Amino acid sequence: MGKLNPRQKRFAEYYAQSGNIAQSAVKAGYSENYANGRAYELLENVGVSDYIRELTEKAKDERIMSARDRQVMLSEIARDEENEPADRIRAVDTLNKMTGEYLSRVEVSGSLTAETSKLDELVRQMKSDE
Repeated sequence: MGKLNPRQKRFAEYYAQSGNIAQSAVKAGYSENYANGRAYELLENVGVSDYIRELTEKAKDERIMSARDRQVMLSEIARDEENEPADRIRAVDTLNKMTGEYLSRVEVSGSLTAETSKLDELVRQMKSDE
């Protein structure tokens, strides 16, 4: 990220929160005239746009529940006796799926036959010619 001045940095932070260019520019300390006429130029600044991208990615990451968070929440649902039995069973079932408690067994029967390719045949012939 390029070096941003404090006003550009504030603009990026406000813009990452609201998505409103003019409002973010005014809050960051730019004049109303600049905000309403040329604030879009701030988004064209590579340093500002990189910082906005960084802030929005961080915000997305913070909103996403980790697997551990999901397990804790489902465990709380499963243990809470005030929940309907069907909801508790569904929570346990989902937890079991998440942690791999259910195993799928697959039986295979039959035979395998290998076909030789033309390349395999050529290699075999070359070895026999040696």
